[in-house]
Amino acid sequence: DRVREQAAARDPRRYERALEQQSQAPPTRMAAVASDVGTFLRGAREAHADVSDDYARMEELYTRKLWHQLTLAIAAFVAQPRLQGTDGDELAQLYEHFIRHFELKMNSLSLAKLVIAISRFFPAERASMFVSALVSKVSADQEAVTLCKTEIARLKLKTGDVAGCKELLDEAQVTVDLLAGMDVDIHISYYTTLAQYFKLQGPAMQFYKAALLLLSYQPLDKMEPSDALTLSFDLGLAALVAKSVYNFGELLQHPIVAQLESATEHAWLAQLLRVFNAGDIEMYEQLIGAHRAQLEAQPALVAHAAFLKEKIALMSLMELVFGHVGPQANHKLSFELVAQRVRLPVSEVELLLMRAMSLELVRGEIDEIDQIITVSWVQPRVLTAAQVASMAELLQGWKTQVGTSLLFLEAEAPEFGQDANF
Repeated sequence: DRVREQAAARDPRRYERALEQQSQAPPTRMAAVASDVGTFLRGAREAHADVSDDYARMEELYTRKLWHQLTLAIAAFVAQPRLQGTDGDELAQLYEHFIRHFELKMNSLSLAKLVIAISRFFPAERASMFVSALVSKVSADQEAVTLCKTEIARLKLKTGDVAGCKELLDEAQVTVDLLAGMDVDIHISYYTTLAQYFKLQGPAMQFYKAALLLLSYQPLDKMEPSDALTLSFDLGLAALVAKSVYNFGELLQHPIVAQLESATEHAWLAQLLRVFNAGDIEMYEQLIGAHRAQLEAQPALVAHAAFLKEKIALMSLMELVFGHVGPQANHKLSFELVAQRVRLPVSEVELLLMRAMSLELVRGEIDEIDQIITVSWVQPRVLTAAQVASMAELLQGWKTQVGTSLLFLEAEAPEFGQDANF
């Protein structure tokens, strides 16, 4: 104030001209931005009268600087069903003339989710550039960067850049593995893209693992019905052709089987999974005959036809062995019994047993002279209700046998019972 008074005293007319020029000076950048935003939103309300209230609400929140509430309002706006099937031009304009002016005031992860949601309306190459431009803006937030990388990886896979997709997935994996308590949407994005990559590139076992991990973060009922059915079908195929999946119990208890059974055109796959789990070769051959057209329409099943025959034989062997282990069971199986169960010549049984032991499906000793295998262990499995009932019978028999042995000892050597504190 003293400076102003001194300037006015030295040259009153010059001071007055300076005040006049100041009053007529152009608005500040902030004021210019606010003016541009207001002009855009008013034009948007006129161009899209059906959602004019939404634009008015966004302008109000922007004016009041309520960034969190504004983020939620924009996210709800982007998710409106009316926008589905459009080219995304309205959203592109919304970002360029509105969101861009305050995006750095938003939560970085929320901004990444919003930009990705908008990018889904664009062609893959444009979407990739749109999301890539955001990475440097959210570089301080690992979660936001990882989400962007997994989305760009998905787009690269979509455009055929498989190597670029895998490179970004490997980078994202570091954060996914090390950072605890990450937002669930990041896990969903990562495992969705990872599953798509392994579906395209293989092996089936890696797709199987990635898809199950995806389902642990995004249940089928949270997916689009078409996506849920596709994933269920792909998982079923992967379980059949995967080299190291010999336990279908977990899969059969998952809602994906019900999803397949509810779709008439895929019900045969659910039946096939149940048959493999039971090791029922007779039913397997019946299904092959009844659904040959559907099976031959799946290149993965056609390419693995020989492997599937071996796999059903191994599953049948495991089911047979399961009934011959335990406290009361007879651990010895003749080659002839195995041959009858798996429908192979006796001369091929030893090779099958060696194959099962090399895969660590069973453990035991093979007697080539007497053609007997003595089983000591079978790979743990997720049991069906029927298998649990069978195990309950084995345990009941063991209990009865132990009780009989105890009564015999008490009768023949009562001093043992007195000293043993039974």
